[in-house]
This record gives sequence, C-alpha cells and structure tokens, in this order.
Amino acid sequence: MEAVDVKVSDERVQTLNYTVTRVVVSSDKPFDEVINAIESIVGDGKYSVFEELVAAKAPFEQVKAVLESMLGSSGFMKMAMFDLGALLSLMGKPKNVKLYLLGNPLIANQMIEQNPAVGLYVPPRLLVYDDYDGKTHIAYDKPSSMLSQFDNGFILKVSQMLDQRFQEAATAIA
Repeated sequence: MEAVDVKVSDERVQTLNYTVTRVVVSSDKPFDEVINAIESIVGDGKYSVFEELVAAKAPFEQVKAVLESMLGSSGFMKMAMFDLGALLSLMGKPKNVKLYLLGNPLIANQMIEQNPAVGLYVPPRLLVYDDYDGKTHIAYDKPSSMLSQFDNGFILKVSQMLDQRFQEAATAIA
C-alpha cells in the first residue's frame, strides 16, 4: 500500500489506494431459499439492545454474554439488512437484492483497538441477488483484501479467519 499525494491545498488530506478481492458464489437455488439459509445461520443483532448496554454502562462480562447470545451458528450476527430490491423494483423490472452487514462486535472490537479506521470495513457486507437466468449470487469483498491496507499482523490474521468463515458459509448456503 502506498499513499498517493493529493493535489489539494489541505495537507491534512491523504488518499490511499489498495486492491480489493471480490468473491461471488453462484447457486441454482431460488433467492428466497438462499436468504432463508443465511437467516438461519446468523443471529439477530438488535440495535436497541446495544443502546441499552451503552446507556447502562454495562460491564464487559455482561456485554460479552449478551453479544455471544446474539451470534448465530456462523459466529456472526445480522447488524443490518437492506432490501434494496424492493425499492429498485419500483423503478423497473422486479429485482431480488438484499444487502447484509454481518459481524461479530467482539471480533471487530479487537481489530478497531489496533486501528480505529478498521471501522470503515467492519462489519463486512454480504450481497445476495438473483439474475434473470434463475441463478442466485452471494457476493462479498474478502475482509483480508480490504484490511491488508493497515499493515498490521493481528488485523491481517483476524481478517483471514473472516475470509474463511465467509467462504465456508457462502459455499454451504449455495
């Protein structure tokens, strides 16, 4: 990774270029079946619960127990889901497109403590969409390719573990 000089009068601005690897796993399964499979292996991270923990200034052990209870069998929870297809369908042909933010705050915290800018990339995103030929696709950017820019051995090791978990989940679902 190398910093690129920016032709801006503000010396506080820095631009960084890096390469990202996208993975797309295709399936003959219908969109709804793939979505149901994803929903069955990720827990539901309820933001209201996070807000309650913060408001109560809950001790770490309580936070850890609550977060662990929200994780699905994949080790991830759904931090957010956006049904992009519902809106996009109003502007043309019907579309099935859902974007998930899937993460584990306990893992994210460890990396963000190393470098707060990691928060730009965690939780990782997973996009599920179908094409008009009957295939459903699961796409994501490999966490290690996004996080390698930080040049930190711990972050790289954790992100490679995330790569493996995403790959295992996506191929099992497909």
